[in-house]
Amino acid sequence: MTYKTHVSVGLTFSAIVFLLLYKIELSPILIILLIVSTVIGSSAPDLDTPTGELWRKIPAGSVLSRIVKPAFIGGHRHLSHSFIGLGLLSLLYFLILKLMFSFIPILTTIDFGLVYLAFIIGYGGHLLADMFTEAGVPLLFPLPYHFGIPPDPLGKLRIKTGHWFENLIIYPIVNITLLWIIIVYVRRQGLLEHLINRIHFVKM
Repeated sequence: MTYKTHVSVGLTFSAIVFLLLYKIELSPILIILLIVSTVIGSSAPDLDTPTGELWRKIPAGSVLSRIVKPAFIGGHRHLSHSFIGLGLLSLLYFLILKLMFSFIPILTTIDFGLVYLAFIIGYGGHLLADMFTEAGVPLLFPLPYHFGIPPDPLGKLRIKTGHWFENLIIYPIVNITLLWIIIVYVRRQGLLEHLINRIHFVKM
């Protein structure tokens, strides 16, 4: 899957968890952190390629990507697309988050676990989405077997990354689903009515 589809898939799964399943009070800061953490998690598996979109968004990313590339054994869609890669990169992100939460006072009011969970959701969504593509995903790396949906011998029915089916069917459907989840959440919480009432109050 392409970068934009991975991000949309990750955000959709996060929306399901945090807007529909979890009964939590969302503050503006928490919403931003959940979105950012999900996007990072959705992008993290593709850190194994210097041309990955996340590297382009990091200062000096093109240089850093070539420095860390040897750490991703096997190249693209190997270590970082496995359970081992998920564990290692999740641990690294955990340590980075802990450092941030320790030095930024405003984050002391934010639930660390929710922000970390958003990363896991984004990462897991990336692996799941790639299982629907032709190459599949080596979840049990270093074992060579690639898992895909549908499984072999029906692998030829999987999606070709960047193909018209992804861009014109999968990507729009995922985004429509995300929008529907947000609308359901807004209606359940009565947020629209609350906003309208506040606008009327300000006008008075």
